[in-house]
Parts: sequence; C-alpha cells; structure tokens
Amino acid sequence: MLVADVYRRKISSEEAETGRFMVLKSALGFFPAVGEEFEVTDGSTTRSTRVDAVPCTCRGPEKPHDHYWVAWPGLRKRSRIELTPTGEGAYMLRVAD
Repeated sequence: MLVADVYRRKISSEEAETGRFMVLKSALGFFPAVGEEFEVTDGSTTRSTRVDAVPCTCRGPEKPHDHYWVAWPGLRKRSRIELTPTGEGAYMLRVAD
C-alpha cells in the first residue's frame, strides 16, 4: 500500500520464503524504474537492490503479465514493512512484527 511518501506491506508466506517483497503495480512510481539499482537501509544493513519484473501467467496463459519484486532476505511472515525515501535512490526500511 502506498500512502503519501511511504510504501507499506504485510509480508506473506511466499515473500518470507523467497526473501523478497512484492511491489504493487500501482506503487511502481514510488520506486526507481524497474531494473534500476537503489539503496535500502534497515538501520544495521545497507544493500543495493532493484525492482525486478517477473513474467507470470497466474491468470492463465492468455493473460500474461508481470509481478514486481524487491529482494530483501530475512523477511518474516506477517511482519509489516515500511519504506520511506531518504534521498535520491535511497530508502529506509522499518520492519515491525
């Protein structure tokens, strides 16, 4: 969910298992362009990452589309994340259980 200058999401079991969180298509404008590197800091770790577009046919082969993901290892199911921009190409990630 995108509210003003914050992207929030509750982590699903799939996200926790794969070490990445989904970016809703409606929130793509909050992040740098798909494939462009940016920095995320969670207070103790800073990593370069990017939004990846992953082809999907979950709606059937006649309706191919992309899902958007950002790699971030160590996410836990049902935790809530909040990303806030801190500068050009930089974000702060807060995680709450």
